[in-house]
Amino acid sequence: MLQKLGKWPILFLFLMIGMVSLSNAQQITVTGTITDSEDGTTLIGVSVIQKGTTQGTTTDFDGNYSITVEQGTTLVYSYIGYNEQEIIAAQSTIDIVLAPKSELLDEVIVIGYGTQKKSDKTGAVSHVTAEELNQGALSDPIQGLQGKAAGVSITKKGGDPNGGFSVRIRGASGFDSSVEPLYVIDGVPGADPTSVAPEDIANYNVLKDAASTAIYGSRGANGVIIITTKQGGTKNGEAVSEVNFNSKYSVSNVANTINMLNADQIRAFAPIKYADAIAENPGSTVSDYFIDGGANTDWQNEIYRQGSTFENNLSFSGGSEKSFYRASITNANWVGVMKGTEKERTTAKMNITHKGINDKLTLNANLSTSFENNDYENYGGNDKDDIIYQALTRNPTDPVYNSTGGYDQTQRVFNYENPLAVINMVTNKRDAKRYLGNLRADLDIIDGLKGTAMISYIRNDQEYTYFRPKGVFASADNGFGRRSYDNTAEKLFEGYLTYTKSINEKHNLDVMAGYSWREKAFDGLFAQAQNPQSPHIGANDLRTFAEVNYGDVGSYKSQETLIGFFGRAQYNFLSKYYLSASLRYDGSSKFGANNKWGMFPTVAASWNIQDEAFLNNVTWLDQLKLRASYGISGNQEIGIGNSQLSWVSQGLATNPETGQQVVSFGAARNENPDLKWEKTAEVNIGIDFAFFKSKLSGSLEVYDKQTSDLLYAQNVPVPPNLARTTFSNIGAVSNQGIELFLQAFVVDNSNFSYKTSLTVAKNKSEWKELGEFGAEGRNDGYISGRGAVGEGYYTVRNQVGHEVSEFYTPEIVSIQDGQFIYRSQSGGYTTQMADAKRTFVGSPNPDVEVGWSNNFKFYKNWTLDFALRSMIGHQKYNATKSFLDSPFDLPDLNAMEDALDWYDQGRTSTAVVASEYVEDATFVKLDYVSLGYNFNLEKVSWLKKVKLYVAANNVFTITGYSGADPEIYYSNLAYGIDQYNVYPNTRSFTFGINATF
Repeated sequence: MLQKLGKWPILFLFLMIGMVSLSNAQQITVTGTITDSEDGTTLIGVSVIQKGTTQGTTTDFDGNYSITVEQGTTLVYSYIGYNEQEIIAAQSTIDIVLAPKSELLDEVIVIGYGTQKKSDKTGAVSHVTAEELNQGALSDPIQGLQGKAAGVSITKKGGDPNGGFSVRIRGASGFDSSVEPLYVIDGVPGADPTSVAPEDIANYNVLKDAASTAIYGSRGANGVIIITTKQGGTKNGEAVSEVNFNSKYSVSNVANTINMLNADQIRAFAPIKYADAIAENPGSTVSDYFIDGGANTDWQNEIYRQGSTFENNLSFSGGSEKSFYRASITNANWVGVMKGTEKERTTAKMNITHKGINDKLTLNANLSTSFENNDYENYGGNDKDDIIYQALTRNPTDPVYNSTGGYDQTQRVFNYENPLAVINMVTNKRDAKRYLGNLRADLDIIDGLKGTAMISYIRNDQEYTYFRPKGVFASADNGFGRRSYDNTAEKLFEGYLTYTKSINEKHNLDVMAGYSWREKAFDGLFAQAQNPQSPHIGANDLRTFAEVNYGDVGSYKSQETLIGFFGRAQYNFLSKYYLSASLRYDGSSKFGANNKWGMFPTVAASWNIQDEAFLNNVTWLDQLKLRASYGISGNQEIGIGNSQLSWVSQGLATNPETGQQVVSFGAARNENPDLKWEKTAEVNIGIDFAFFKSKLSGSLEVYDKQTSDLLYAQNVPVPPNLARTTFSNIGAVSNQGIELFLQAFVVDNSNFSYKTSLTVAKNKSEWKELGEFGAEGRNDGYISGRGAVGEGYYTVRNQVGHEVSEFYTPEIVSIQDGQFIYRSQSGGYTTQMADAKRTFVGSPNPDVEVGWSNNFKFYKNWTLDFALRSMIGHQKYNATKSFLDSPFDLPDLNAMEDALDWYDQGRTSTAVVASEYVEDATFVKLDYVSLGYNFNLEKVSWLKKVKLYVAANNVFTITGYSGADPEIYYSNLAYGIDQYNVYPNTRSFTFGINATF
């Protein structure tokens, strides 16, 4: 049935275009008086224009006007400092009352499948313009949104230019907390935000509550971020023609390194460590037990460097009254602070708008493409090629190079490698291409009825190349090579009708109904081999490798389909009382035969209290609006085929009948015909306010978000099941919180202005159900490293009645015979972590998140912007310290300076898990500061604007946390663990120029 529905778009498109009707209009002379809404005085010089033409008039000294137009056309009434009005010329007398303009309340926000004035919103929507975003050295467009929207946490694990940001809206919503919000770019859901250059973004609209996101049905449970890019446009009936050039260069350095022992400290420690052995063996020396490499190497200094970013953006726009465009191209190069990490991205984008059929038809075409090259280094674990682990633990007395000029490959212990050899000899690259094209048609069918049809196509291609020649590792190493290719192609059609009607200027109705069809296909292949015969050919010709085994070649292909029917009705009376409701009905190929379709309803209401008679005399109150909403949205992000019985190859086997080798197959997962969406039901209550001509404005939101039927790969016994995994709906989690947004124009005059905004958010998560894990919950957050063996190395427990990802550790009582002593579960004492009594000792979830942005303009031409961000009341598990403060491996391996203190106390144990490593991680960061100068160009006719600026990112951090970075990076169900294998954060300084011609 899902496939058959995919044929509807063509019928819909023809039906919409065919519904244009022509009529002969009658001439009518309209007269009236225009007055001020606040004091009733008449307004002189008000412009009255027939919409879409230059025909018009102005009011006289008594506020009167007269204009002859075709009956049924639209008249536009506009006056400086007042809100514009549009009225249908249906009668001969039309008196108009204009209200003083409040730009903030008239601001247009983008919602799902439509727009509305900010003053008309009923849901929780945050609107952030390009001028309000952070600038400077940005590795991802979403980075500019940090701290700008209450309840939106945007974090990144280190400063890797190839790494992405984690975005979480109103807390964790399931077992897979790494699922991102749905991104919608220029109306295309599912687009990749990195395919857009930051300079091309006009604004962000963040849909936070279920009543706002449920119009996207099964994809809206984690929030929706709508990105609107800059378009060409017209001014006074003519297309705006201009050229913009932006260029910036940034330098960056490691913000904080880990304090490890240096070579002299190692040399001083070695005689102490082996003093007893020397005493027991007269004539022996330290050199009999410890090899001094003879160098003084700072291995962190060797793998890190000064990074840089160079970005250039050129855009141009123009056209005619009926057709206009904007095109841009951006090239950016990032050189990471870790050697061997780089990224280059080129993005090109064009937006074209054309009007036809007497401006009844508007066509929009958007085309964007990006080409990205990445150079990677591994650092996420403790293997031979994990750069950070090898650099931190490698002995500082060992040199980088040996006496012959090659890389030093001293082998002190197992898994001991030279990180510079890995960086410089291993190839690990990616070549990616992204394409996004969409065509949209908006047709005014009859008065008040508009049809919209959009088709889009997204394609992502990426190729990976990995090559390690022989001899990179000090241990046995035959070399390895791999090539792979992955492709994703997504087709989308969406069509909807929108009907707006105003009755007696009192009853205002907006109804929308539509249909969506989406098909996404995946395919790829890979080939790998060992023992390369030439270090120069690399992985370019895998035929030159001597060893190829079963499983070294593979490929895949899959497809998913999503169908949606949706509708929304919005009604308001006198723009005072609002009521809206929406419904989406989604069908997905991902889910079980009994649950292919899901229903996602919403209802919302609001009340503009300031328009009530009892507040008529309160002149300082511009807005006081009460909102309430309820909605249900879904999450379907589980991959393809997880509701079905799937079979995969499991290797070679011998056929007992023929003696020949055959490929054996086994079940990968079991069938579950009842598998369905995760469901998020949310209640949101909000208050919007504005005072003193909107010099002070803001909103307050309170929400209760309940997510149930969580998607989870459940472990089941075999037999009776064919496979050990069945995807099921188990568990429920709650998120409750409060959000505050404040904005103030503190000073606003020609010589000096100051604008400030503040976001404050508090979210409390709690497990309600955990399915098969029951009341005991599940252990998470296992840390791994040298000496971490056994079941006791978990740091987190997710348990009913507790927050998501709470730390659950034993407490060290004392140290005895070199081993830590814990209280045991039985009531005594133990040295075994697996037997130790554990308690909840902290949470990585902040009590409060704060963002504070400030903008100054002074001496007419100078600007100063800065933004601070804070997380308050959270803890972080310092796994870096728990691994590297042990003196166990000294002096062969390096350690932190704390290891010397532990040695003095007699410690001989390896890394442990204990509450002592759970630290308060409250912080305040100066995220961004920029100083700019706008040149006075009144005498330069060909140049409109030039601005020079300097900026800094991640300027400083105030915290009591002893690790490298106190910030939380949200990922799955065990976040807040600070292990040594994290790319370091960077501090960047930027020099830039913006010019408009």
